[in-house]
Amino acid sequence: MRGTRWTPAVILVTLLALLTTCAATGRPAPCGAGEQRCEQFPVGPGSTVPVYRNFPLAGAPGVTDALVVVHGDGRDAVATYTGMLDAATAAGVAGRTLVAAPWFKTSKDKPADNEARWSDSGWKDGGDATSPAGLSSFTVLDELVTVLADKAKFPQLTRITVIGHSAGGQFTQRYAAAGQAPSRPAGSTVDYVVANPSSYLYLDATRPDASGTNFTQPDTKCRYNDYKYGLANRPRYLARLSDQQLITNYTTRRVTYLLGSADTRSDHDLDTDCGGRLQGANRYLRGTYFFDHLHASYPAAPHALVVVPGVGHDHYAMFGSAQAKPVLFPAGQSR
Repeated sequence: MRGTRWTPAVILVTLLALLTTCAATGRPAPCGAGEQRCEQFPVGPGSTVPVYRNFPLAGAPGVTDALVVVHGDGRDAVATYTGMLDAATAAGVAGRTLVAAPWFKTSKDKPADNEARWSDSGWKDGGDATSPAGLSSFTVLDELVTVLADKAKFPQLTRITVIGHSAGGQFTQRYAAAGQAPSRPAGSTVDYVVANPSSYLYLDATRPDASGTNFTQPDTKCRYNDYKYGLANRPRYLARLSDQQLITNYTTRRVTYLLGSADTRSDHDLDTDCGGRLQGANRYLRGTYFFDHLHASYPAAPHALVVVPGVGHDHYAMFGSAQAKPVLFPAGQSR
């Protein structure tokens, strides 16, 4: 068999075919190597986290709002970013809203030598990276929020929203209790939107009965109140705060629970550990039970429940819904 003659025309056709294949599979080019939507965000000496964004994190004078959106268990930061950017575009605010989606890589994502990486579950709950040692995924959010709140970089930015769907919702809900940077920004508010998580961080040791109306301490030997489900045995980042500090943080910060009314399936991603099962039968019930209990225990907490009718476990449908628009894009409501 004769070998291929690598003329300029053949090389060009081959490169175009490779680019087409990459586009078809949805695999992005490495961050900073032709992938213009992404930049490497420094998170410590010699370490970075890829962040997909529509404005440079070095600053943009026209940005008034920022959405930091956290991916789900599949760690598809590209789909998470594009889904939120599409929603911002539909709302007519993409020209002044920064969308940023950090990518919490694991070894399965083949991180570059300088890229931080976590275990499959560690990033979701504020756990420390496997490399570099001691870097909590919550610290990454602290650094990102601090940059966005820097008036020298974003002089008109007044509202930062941290949002996550599914495992990203778990991340966001715990970060709303433990995050350190949200206490520091001057001239910018920080809000949280928790969408369809599989479980919640409870602030006490009670859990709902089957009806969801009565909350008592369950008669079980399982460690249902250990973190990430409760306040016991917290990891290093959260252990720096007392129980009362975490409770005060969570009940004084603005949190919106965005739940799809059809997110009632027991799919393979639903948390079936005892700590999850004791919170309800499915994501929708777990969310409504938690909100009702939180509201009953802390009626002054600035928390709200928003239900998206007929939508299941679908971040595109959740972010793009009419119910989500005033929560995510209040600047677009005057249009």
